[in-house]
Parts: sequence; C-alpha cells; structure tokens
Amino acid sequence: MLNERLLGPIKAYVNSHQFRCGMDLNPGKIEVRFLAQGEYNLNYLLETTGGKYVLRVNTASQMKLENQIAYEYQVLQLLNKSGVTPRPFYLDDRKQTVPYGLLVMEYLPGEPLDYRYDLPKAARTFARIHSLEFGAGAAGFLMKQTGPFTGVYQEAVTLLESFFNCPDADVQIKWILERALLKAEEKKKDEDFLLHEPWLAVINTEVNSHNFIVNQERLTCHLIDWEKPIYGEPAQDLSMFLIATTTMWKRNYVLSVKEEEEFLAVYLNCLATTCPYKNTLRDRVQMFKLFNYLRAISWCAMAWTEYTKPGRPLVNRDTFEKIKAYLEPEFIRTSLLNLI
Repeated sequence: MLNERLLGPIKAYVNSHQFRCGMDLNPGKIEVRFLAQGEYNLNYLLETTGGKYVLRVNTASQMKLENQIAYEYQVLQLLNKSGVTPRPFYLDDRKQTVPYGLLVMEYLPGEPLDYRYDLPKAARTFARIHSLEFGAGAAGFLMKQTGPFTGVYQEAVTLLESFFNCPDADVQIKWILERALLKAEEKKKDEDFLLHEPWLAVINTEVNSHNFIVNQERLTCHLIDWEKPIYGEPAQDLSMFLIATTTMWKRNYVLSVKEEEEFLAVYLNCLATTCPYKNTLRDRVQMFKLFNYLRAISWCAMAWTEYTKPGRPLVNRDTFEKIKAYLEPEFIRTSLLNLI
C-alpha cells in the first residue's frame, strides 16, 4: 500500500532540520502515523511536543492542476478568517524528499457530521464561509465556471467519457446516462437566471458528511478537505450537501423535506445581511439538484472504470461498493431522471 511505503520517508522528512525550522517546532521527536486516505490524497497525523498536525500528501489532481497542493494551501489561507476551516501552516511542493506535494494543516479533533443531529451546525458553517468578503484580486487565483450549470454539465461529460468507451461497462447504464446527458443539456438554459443575478463565493464542491469535523465539547463544526474548491454559486454546495448521493455516501441517510427546510432556514438566518439573493436561495438550490446528481453519478462511472483497472495506487473497498450501488439502473432513474 502506498501509505505504508511512504511512512518511512515521511518520518525522516518531518524530523529533518529543514521541516522543523519551517514549522518552528519545539525540540523532540515527531511521531507519525497514518490517519486516512481519499481518492487523491493521503493524510498522516503528526504528534509533536507542541501539538498535533495533519500532513496531507497529494497523489493526483481531480482538477488537472499542475500544482494541486499549492492550490489547496492558497484556498485554506483565503478561508482562514472564517474560523471554520483548517488553518494551513506549511507547504512543500518541490516533490524532492517525498515525491508528492505536501501540506501541513491544523488537526481538528472530533467526529464526522451526523445528519440526524448536526444539520444546524453545518448550516452555520456554510453561512460563515459564504459570507466571507475578499479584497480586490484576493480570490483571483480560484478556478471559476463560465456558467454554473454548464460547468457541472461539462465536467459530467468529461467524467463519463471513459465509462462510455469502456467495453466492460453495462450497456443499459450507458443508455440511461446518455439519456440523462441529453436532458441535462436542454436544462442548461435555466442558468441564464443565475448568470443575470450571480452570487459568488468560495465553494467546496465536495461536501459529504466526512468532510465535516464536529466537536461536541468545543461546540465547533469545521469543513475540511479543500481539494476541489472554485469561485461559484453557494447554492451548488448547499444542493450537493442535501441530495441523496451525498447523504448516503458515508451515512446511508436520506434527508426529509422537513430536514432540508430546517437546514436552509438556519443557513439563511446566519448568512450575512449583505447577501442580495436570500429570497431566491431555495429556487437556486433546487435548480442545482439535477446537475449535482448528474455529476455525482458521472464521477462514480468514471471511478468504476479506474477501480476495475490493474495497478491503481489507492483502493478503497467501501468506496467501490458505494460506486457500484450508485450505478444501479433503478438508483439512477429514481435519483436523477425523476428531476428531469
């Protein structure tokens, strides 16, 4: 496993003079242990005499960026004043001692979000992030979409290319997804409303329950894993947070209409009063659902082709089982085509 092969080099790296000086750490050996892995990152826990940190190792880029880890670091710096994202401390994108980009950030103790109890906390976290205002040019480095629906649609088209070209992919699923793409292409015109009255903020685009850390003792809720942020419509994140492909990903939970409404009510109550589009938020969230479902299922189709290839460096069995469940024809029909 890659996380095991890298453990030795990472231990040597973090105990080097260069790293200690860069982090301004107290004397004493730094203990390292594997913490968690995603599809494109490995995370290690660093335990020092002065506290704990997370070392993030970037193995690939979903966004096709040449310097993915530096992008994440810049985003965390930008969001630091929100108080609900991890503080960044260190960046090394040279890929020398360890052949991957490295980022050190704040370790946040707690548990993943539980939809049954933590919806108000998540709503307040979103509101703080989406209420941030930046000086001229501060967010200029962020990726942007020319059109909010067009961007998600084009991403889905790209994601599905490998699945459509895969000879082992199920023919029935291909047909359903081709039909969904055609319908979504027609619905893209609805983005004219959003382009006429744009509301832009830093959005995460991957807001599942395990990208939140809730600490009940400290009464805190942080949104972590800023791997794929853009400067876009906040409703895109809110919609993705609410749909079944997200809530079922780690928690196997589906929100009721009442729960969705309570979440949005808390969010609106906490949102900065300067937001000019509070009255249209619910419409915006609903409009994004089709495209967020399309993107989620398209990602699963792409990931299925990757998981079934030999030599993949990161393999997560639970993720693969969920991918297969989301590609069941009946699931696609009920979650995606019903919105068309």
